[in-house]
Amino acid sequence: MNPCPGPLRKWAQKWLPRLVTLAAGAGALTVWAQSGVNPHLAPVWIGFDDAYSLKTNTSAMAIEWGIQAAMEEINSGGGVLGGRPLKLISTDNKGLSARGKDNFVTLAKTRNLVAVLTGKYSPISVEMLPEAHRLQVPLISVWGSADPITDHEFKPSYSFRVSLKDAWGVEAMVKRLATRYGAQRACAILPNTAWGRSAEKVIQKKTEHDKVSFTVIRWYNWGDLSLKTHYQNCLDAQTQGLLFVGNEKEAAILIKEMATHPSAMRLPVVSHWGAVGGTLHDMVKDELNLVQVDFIQTFTFHQNKRPRAVYLANWILKNKGIKSPHDIPSAVGAAHAYDTVHLIASAVQIAQTTSPPKIRQALETLPPFSGAVKHYAQAFTPQRHDALDKSQVLFVKLTPTGQLTALD
Repeated sequence: MNPCPGPLRKWAQKWLPRLVTLAAGAGALTVWAQSGVNPHLAPVWIGFDDAYSLKTNTSAMAIEWGIQAAMEEINSGGGVLGGRPLKLISTDNKGLSARGKDNFVTLAKTRNLVAVLTGKYSPISVEMLPEAHRLQVPLISVWGSADPITDHEFKPSYSFRVSLKDAWGVEAMVKRLATRYGAQRACAILPNTAWGRSAEKVIQKKTEHDKVSFTVIRWYNWGDLSLKTHYQNCLDAQTQGLLFVGNEKEAAILIKEMATHPSAMRLPVVSHWGAVGGTLHDMVKDELNLVQVDFIQTFTFHQNKRPRAVYLANWILKNKGIKSPHDIPSAVGAAHAYDTVHLIASAVQIAQTTSPPKIRQALETLPPFSGAVKHYAQAFTPQRHDALDKSQVLFVKLTPTGQLTALD
């Protein structure tokens, strides 16, 4: 005799195989099993804001790919909170801080939204900070490196970062000038923004330790059409290397103007990574090989055997029509975002709610996770809201076809 009546038996045959009970201390946690999410349950939203409409910017697209790859993987495994799907809602800040701030407020008011990811432009993330803390919604930077994104006076902090941080990233750039190029006198060309000021503070702190003196620090504004005067100041001061902070448009101006000088007057450049968060190679095809530029990174798909890095690369190749992992643009953004979504999903499971303040607390107590970028023993703590560290730093060269190849 079958102990299940007909209707109950049909229900059990349909749903019981999809449920897995995991021991969780004294109790049990029920999650949706490997057959996917329950389409009848409300989605859990993750927001993302970046400069989608800037034509030379590839970071927004790459970050979205990383988000999509992680969400598809998590949803195929049952989603979160007993079968609820993760979904993305994105906004375009057009590279404008005021618009980014407004976008954050709009995203934060979305029902069942648990966090907002922010992209390439540090000044925009910094501008969002007061709203993140007023509305009590986690802001997670997956590209911006300016120290104030996580170093500020708001308590408790609602900002997190899975990305390079200038405190150790710019320090590595200074060290690169000293050790790789033997520069004792260097110059810096920086944007007059929160990002540039963050870099300057690190330069001033680290130069004595690395035995390199920055005798020239020059500032430019977004939209400037030439950096020629700034570079000439570097030459006039007989500096031996240049630290550059900027995005692809400014880097293109610098490289083109440097290329007009005789080879002996082309300083080695160590550049921040915003410059390769876009189509720089298309903008300086003829000049790129005339100037030595090392770009800082935290991740590469090149010879990367980490299982989740391989999974992410294969997902992008399959879904986005790219032929090789070396051709994936703005790879750091894709990898950071992929790992971040997995960390958020873990926080949702710990919190067992979509309440953003509870998610914030859970992010500080995450279990270990092996991501595409690294193994996170504990991604964040109450005292540390930066998931990466200087051990992720590497330097790359940009080829005229847009590939980033690792340098010694």
